[in-house]
Amino acid sequence: MQIIVCKDYEEMSRKAAELAAVSIRDNPEALVSFPGGDTPVGMVHAFAEMVNEEKVDISKASYVSLDEWVGLSNSDEGSCGLFNRENLINRLHKPFARMHLINGAAEDIQQERKALDEFIQTYGPLDVSVLGIGMNGHLGFNEDGVDFNLNAHIIPLSETTKQVMTKYFGEKFHPEYGISQGIRQIMAAKKVILIANGAHKAEILKLAVKGEVTNRVPASVLQNHPNCYVVVDQAAAAML
Repeated sequence: MQIIVCKDYEEMSRKAAELAAVSIRDNPEALVSFPGGDTPVGMVHAFAEMVNEEKVDISKASYVSLDEWVGLSNSDEGSCGLFNRENLINRLHKPFARMHLINGAAEDIQQERKALDEFIQTYGPLDVSVLGIGMNGHLGFNEDGVDFNLNAHIIPLSETTKQVMTKYFGEKFHPEYGISQGIRQIMAAKKVILIANGAHKAEILKLAVKGEVTNRVPASVLQNHPNCYVVVDQAAAAML
């Protein structure tokens, strides 16, 4: 792991975006994956600006979303798909060559899981996987206790995730499952970029980066990745 401590959220976001852009410059047909949520907003915006300023060419590259709440389509409020549309796709002056956004409201969710696997198999492996870290150490919806050998899968949400999700849905929606790329696919990525900001992430980040490699803290598996960057602000790095 290469740990990069940035002075603030803005620097963290720019650094992560640049690391992602390098992967596309190295392979113009790269397969790229970004997370949704509060942490990656700045990074995704910075990446879109780089594309629009022609600092990176995505015209031959592919994009795949990381995860989705089961029950939400990629246009529903609070969905990861809508995050992708509003914060990345709709900001781009020129699109990715191919995209796959997970539809958590698919009538056949197992077929949707299969479609995610097939897209990654066809255009992958991932050249760059950008990830946030959950308060329980999850990556995407690879919750604590997850099998590290899984590809795309559907998984019950942890109690920690259910508590955190209220900031996205309030009392309107109470998903019980997530659909996610699996740890096997993340670990097969040529480059992984883990981002975190804020003092509230300091403790779980320490466990992930310095603690035992265990599925009780799924992000700890990244200690075994040969090309992993941990890009954090000073507050998140306080316990490293």
